[in-house]
Amino acid sequence: MSVTINKDAGFFESYFSKNVEHVNKTGELILAYDGVLNPETISKLETEIEGKILEKGLPKIVIRKVFFICIEALQNMYIHGYKDENGAKHNFFILYIADKAVKMIGANLIHNPAIPKIQKHIERINSFEDPGDLKTYYLEHLENNELSDKGGAGLGFITIGMKSGNKLRTEFETINDDRSMFLMEVTINME
Repeated sequence: MSVTINKDAGFFESYFSKNVEHVNKTGELILAYDGVLNPETISKLETEIEGKILEKGLPKIVIRKVFFICIEALQNMYIHGYKDENGAKHNFFILYIADKAVKMIGANLIHNPAIPKIQKHIERINSFEDPGDLKTYYLEHLENNELSDKGGAGLGFITIGMKSGNKLRTEFETINDDRSMFLMEVTINME
């Protein structure tokens, strides 16, 4: 009997562990999830996120922003995540508090040819210094109705950027010639 090791799963597990370890040293972990996302899992995570951020006694505006950003990120990971050769989507999600902010890290597989387009899109979002200009960009994007093959118009990243009020931090870690890990960290200030 031979055992097939899924290298993507091991890659994600390693990065998830490193990130959780870093969070435990530098902040306060609220929630960590490593596994497959589906509508049922997202629904359970929504409930858990809501309960845990309410327990923290954060201002209502911060709670609304955190909840919105987490749900948008989870939906994006579920809808747009790439599959490995076994048809599996790999994800992880971490929510924590550090440096007077709530931070969310989300990671999923991405097809390597999609990386330049996403990098350009995130760079454009991060280029706006004035929140009003980012909102104008959002409305232009919405008006142009540029839908992707999965139905999105790239609005998820824009709305996350608008809601957070901070730059989006992203990383791409190559797994092989076909796919990479896409990691995004979002910061929501508590003050």
